[in-house]
Amino acid sequence: MKRLPLVIAALVLASLAALVPARSAARVGARPPSFTLPAVVGGPTRGRFEMAEHLGHDPIVILFWATWCAPCRQEIPFYQSLFVRHRATGLQVVAVAMDDTSTITQVGPASRRLGVTFPVLSDLDTRVSSQMNPRHAAPFSVWVNRQGRIIREREGFSLAERETITREMAELVAR
Repeated sequence: MKRLPLVIAALVLASLAALVPARSAARVGARPPSFTLPAVVGGPTRGRFEMAEHLGHDPIVILFWATWCAPCRQEIPFYQSLFVRHRATGLQVVAVAMDDTSTITQVGPASRRLGVTFPVLSDLDTRVSSQMNPRHAAPFSVWVNRQGRIIREREGFSLAERETITREMAELVAR
């Protein structure tokens, strides 16, 4: 009988811990988690994207977005233009779709309509989003330099930021 209060206390603590968002494994200055995600069906690419193949070699921009997010639909084409401009220097851009099972089938066609040619990935189990974007903000971007360190995290997007982002992207690929 004495153990029952301890068991109940442990269950309550475990339940409360589940309510608290996990701390991001991805913070500025840290290495992002290595991940492998599949390309969305009907998207611009096929197969899988493996972060380990690029980490520590190429500058990488990871965009967290969703089809239901209006600012995302502005951000994605803008990053497509930056990708086209800088891919010869090794820039990698990947978009991680945060859509759930009710909208994931719309992601591939939506990305093609937006003119995307970089990988658009599915994260249905939210494993990568939870590690790198624990608030599940959309849009949310993570920039990784050639040394494999996160140098920037940005929540939100506004067309007024294009000039600043363009300049900072040129600095990212130049390093």
